[in-house]
Amino acid sequence: MDPKASRDLTSLRPGISHYSRLPVQRRAMQLVGLLFFEEKSPAGPVTCTVNGVSYESLLHSHVNPAFQQRACADRTIFMPDCPSPHIANPVKLLTFIHFGNDRIISRYFPTNWLPSSPDLNPCDFWLWGYLKHVVFGDTIANLAELKASIAQHIHKIITDTLRSVVEHDISWFELVAQNDGQQIVEHFLNKSRES
Repeated sequence: MDPKASRDLTSLRPGISHYSRLPVQRRAMQLVGLLFFEEKSPAGPVTCTVNGVSYESLLHSHVNPAFQQRACADRTIFMPDCPSPHIANPVKLLTFIHFGNDRIISRYFPTNWLPSSPDLNPCDFWLWGYLKHVVFGDTIANLAELKASIAQHIHKIITDTLRSVVEHDISWFELVAQNDGQQIVEHFLNKSRES
């Protein structure tokens, strides 16, 4: 398979619960880095509540520079989840400045991704589940050990694994297109019943 091949999923119908013209490209998923929501205190880092200000700061200080350093900001489609911090006004403005309206898939943008839509983010359907499995397979006594375990397991993820995840993404996207953007849980239930 050509890793740079792309497919325009124009068969999707607009207005159901998906984007009607989603360019899908086979490219390696890149991890930006290990980022924790923390504030500095005299005693050291302290975890903080994620809000619009802290999320905007994380994007501004870490995520956007990583995209620019890798020269991929102009071809990245940004698809945040939709909790309040991800769609706060400062965050919407910052993401608009860096990605424009046409490369953001999120609530309150022209390409609205409704909550009931299939998730097309490899972090959501692979990375978080993988990390939960391996991290909580270890005995964790405190926050420092939790963070160390997360860091250890993230650094163990090899490029071939990320490439495989992206290749799986393409199959997922094509399945979503074949089902007109509808939920596809039934497809997996039917496949498991057949075997």
